[in-house]
Amino acid sequence: MEELFAASVTTLDIIVVYVLLRVKGRRLVLALWTGFLNIMLPLLGFMMGELSATIFADWSVLLSGVILSLIGLHMLLQDNNEQSTIIKLHPAFIALVVSIDAFSVSVTFGMLQLNKLLYIMASGIFAFVFSLVALYFQKKLGVKNGNRIRQFAGVSLLIMGILSCIR
Repeated sequence: MEELFAASVTTLDIIVVYVLLRVKGRRLVLALWTGFLNIMLPLLGFMMGELSATIFADWSVLLSGVILSLIGLHMLLQDNNEQSTIIKLHPAFIALVVSIDAFSVSVTFGMLQLNKLLYIMASGIFAFVFSLVALYFQKKLGVKNGNRIRQFAGVSLLIMGILSCIR
């Protein structure tokens, strides 16, 4: 169950970024790339996390909790005053930029020995659905700058990191 919550929280920033981006065409391609990369990057992250858990066997839970807390803190402190720009970039590049945090979060989840398949599949599905919602319903969502969503995700990751350190 932790895996589903973690996957939804780590993919929330997709809504913020895609609502603020002004994507005119190829929305479905962008959503597909985002979903695909939110499967592949967590898979790589889990492999790195499991490898580092074997290397740092005694410290892996504490280390992953600290890293997860720092990612959450980074999300809380992130400045969201950047101007929304219209840039013609390939959808794969945009999806990579949005999905790269899934790698770092999944490294910590690999260290915690969470259910890999459940998290990876949930991350990909949530990323695809959130991308579609954000890209096709931008105006109806009413997200002005996404600070509240990012703060919720940051607090959630911070709490998850602290709880994993306590266990």
